[in-house]
Amino acid sequence: MLQFYLESFLKMWLDEKASAQKVITENGRFNKRLKLGHVAHKSHPKDRKSFKLKEMGSHQVICHNLPDQLREKCGLTRSTFKIQGSIGQGNLAEIPWVCLFDTSISTSAQKGYYIVFLFDAQMNGVYLSLNQGWTQYHDQFGDKEGRRRIKSNALHAKRALRSDDGFDYAEIKLNTTNALGKGYEAGNICSKYYPAGAIPDDLVLIDDIRNLVGVYRELKGLVGTDIFSIGSLLTEDQYQNLAQPTTNQANNPESIPKKGKRSRVGEAWSRDPNMAAIALANAGFVCEFDSTHTTFTSARSGQQFLEAHHLIPMEFQDSFEISIDVPENIVGLCPNCHRAIHNSIVETRKGMISIFMRSRKEGLSQRGIEIQEKDLLALYGRKEEEGVQSR
Repeated sequence: MLQFYLESFLKMWLDEKASAQKVITENGRFNKRLKLGHVAHKSHPKDRKSFKLKEMGSHQVICHNLPDQLREKCGLTRSTFKIQGSIGQGNLAEIPWVCLFDTSISTSAQKGYYIVFLFDAQMNGVYLSLNQGWTQYHDQFGDKEGRRRIKSNALHAKRALRSDDGFDYAEIKLNTTNALGKGYEAGNICSKYYPAGAIPDDLVLIDDIRNLVGVYRELKGLVGTDIFSIGSLLTEDQYQNLAQPTTNQANNPESIPKKGKRSRVGEAWSRDPNMAAIALANAGFVCEFDSTHTTFTSARSGQQFLEAHHLIPMEFQDSFEISIDVPENIVGLCPNCHRAIHNSIVETRKGMISIFMRSRKEGLSQRGIEIQEKDLLALYGRKEEEGVQSR
């Protein structure tokens, strides 16, 4: 029945939507004329014309049939999962959806992260996607910065997940024209696409859903309930692994924040591996302390493996009005030199910091980050006294 209802909706939605939109438009004109007294009609609120989405066959399929079948066939208990579909709230949706929410993470498509069936605007097919709520990013950061952040967090999640169970990490295309639809596209973490006319049978669909539930649980194990905290909750190994740059990260100024700090969870400031990836690519995959040092070829980047080190440690973000998690403040080091700047004798560490300050001072200043070498050395001294390793 899952296959049947998915195919049924793909076939009926556009025609039903067009008919419903026509009635809604006509009702709107009538109600406007009624309000202005241009129609011979009793001027009373109950005389206004309205259209009930609940009376559409599409609403029955999306909001009742599919959720009921998903719960029954996939064994998703009400105590753990909320299943909800929508063809719009008042206005007809461009991208109808059916969401599977882990209730400890979210119960709304506007926030958190969840599994969702997203129907292409032209009804060419439907995606089964592990996705994020776009509204939470838009409300907190605005459209442009929100889109950057949701894409960044999707990328973090893609790289952190160890299992994909056959799901695709490529971008999804919903043929959308509005901001909400583009938010769904940007928030996709992994997905499978089922083209209209080739929807698989229920056994395949159920297997895919259960597999994606497994990926969903893995992500929950990595980031908890707050997708915004993914950069803060990465282990050092995960961060360094994600920092290995892909081709499209090198010298990509559009992804570099021009102002503002990153989020904070507890005592840890979030570090964006994308910023480190840009810095490592800019370093030419060569240790910036000693270019003769060699390591090994990274499986992720295909280049020499380097580690990212924040010259001004992220622990001191509070001392700066703008983000210090930027490529100008990130040095590419071989693992041995990275350990040295943290753990070597004072004279060695001072020498390394002095070299990096000379090479980075102009770039830091252009970014709006001002610090003197003596003050930077004092920060490292504070960390040594506290016995805590800088990040």
